[in-house]
Amino acid sequence: MNRTVTRAPNGHSSLGDVAKGAAEDLVDLVSAQIRLARLEVSAELRRTLKRVARIAVLMPPLVVGYAFGMAALASWLTGMWGRTLALAAVGALQIVGAGTGILWSMAALAKTRVLERAAADLAEDVRRTIAVVSAQKRPSNG
Repeated sequence: MNRTVTRAPNGHSSLGDVAKGAAEDLVDLVSAQIRLARLEVSAELRRTLKRVARIAVLMPPLVVGYAFGMAALASWLTGMWGRTLALAAVGALQIVGAGTGILWSMAALAKTRVLERAAADLAEDVRRTIAVVSAQKRPSNG
């Protein structure tokens, strides 16, 4: 940023001008961090939405094909085990497979961080920036 600093007669910047410049720089820094966090969240959201859309497009043929496959398996097992036991076996296979898949997906979903990561990173950056600015040695008056 191009800021003009008023110089005192002795050639030094006034304390008020230095404080004003530091405050403006801090506001610029926080604003830049907020814009960066928004961009990161936006990019992550776009990637996630593309993946979800791909799954949504491929889900109907998968379900139909899966249903026909399980019907064929039950039909084939009926010849060896009878209809009741064949349907029970196919049903149990579905419960075990789906239960395992749901547990695996929930564990992966629990590790997914989108918004809270950006918010936590931004809050930590702002906290550190304010701590550094506050800890800087201030010129004494007099």
